[in-house]
Amino acid sequence: MNNTISRRNVLLAAAGLTLGAKASTSHAWTLPDVGGAGYLSQWSPPGNVKRDLTPGPSAIRLASAGSRLTNIDSNPAEQVERIRKLGYTAVEAVYNRWRMMNDSEVRELKAALEQYDVLFYTIHVWDNIIHPDPEMRATVHREYLEAIEMAEQMGMDFILVHTGSRGPGKPSYAHPQNWSEETWHMSVDALKQVLADSSGSNIKLAVEAINSNNLNTPAAHVRLREDVGSDRLKATLDPTNMVHPGVLFRSAELYNECFELLGEDIMYAHAKDIRWAEMLPGLEWVVPGEGEMDYEVYLTHLSRLEYPRPLMMEFLNRGNYQGPDQYPQGKKFIADTAARLGVKIYE
Repeated sequence: MNNTISRRNVLLAAAGLTLGAKASTSHAWTLPDVGGAGYLSQWSPPGNVKRDLTPGPSAIRLASAGSRLTNIDSNPAEQVERIRKLGYTAVEAVYNRWRMMNDSEVRELKAALEQYDVLFYTIHVWDNIIHPDPEMRATVHREYLEAIEMAEQMGMDFILVHTGSRGPGKPSYAHPQNWSEETWHMSVDALKQVLADSSGSNIKLAVEAINSNNLNTPAAHVRLREDVGSDRLKATLDPTNMVHPGVLFRSAELYNECFELLGEDIMYAHAKDIRWAEMLPGLEWVVPGEGEMDYEVYLTHLSRLEYPRPLMMEFLNRGNYQGPDQYPQGKKFIADTAARLGVKIYE
């Protein structure tokens, strides 16, 4: 019998993950017991949760989903100054609001980014790579390849992508077969094909978790990396997209697990917060600081990565959302929390 134990399995075992020799996305993430097996539901945090708040040397670059770049019917270079004046030092674009530019446009945008010290770090492809319609799948595959070209044009390191849904909608479409082994292999094969068809590129695919599809735990991120088998497969970290009621009040453990298993493969992170809205498991987005997510643990983990990562706030009231602009409130909470901890925010 081969008794060799991989470093990954040691980490999973140490974290209390009961996923066997190979993490399976069909299993729920199992947190360590609070009062022993069978003691109520393990939804309350144990008293000995590790909360290491020692800050690291890396500054966090703040970004906002309410202030993305677009070059569709507008000049992105002119947007950079406004974004910097709002206090953000990083920015991204969404695929359907971005196009390939000519050489002079690229030079103008890069000059503005350098002048105002803003990092344009990714292009987000928010489409379903395993859509049930073959024509739609082919279209999204082409979008991934084109986004890679766009990222190369701007000198980026990665694009933001998803594992997709079996439903006829966006990657977040909840479908009963999303967590099946068959769907998992569909996602793996689709990402492998994108990497094969862009084999001459160094652009990485930073895949984001969504709790309504199969990438919904830290261990699933690890398995995806192993099953795809490419150094170009990385992670966009969004811990709130892995939250269900059993994890909501145990976010410190969730953050610890994410950074333990993913580490430097995290290309950038999202900033959201969640609270339990109703008696039934109804979770809702709220401004950072008004929910249950442990931002002290989150920010200190980010600061201990080897180089500064962007942290993008999203799903706050602005633009298409009803209500006042909540991004300044969220930004202030993050900045104040970081200052209290000694975590650097890139200025």
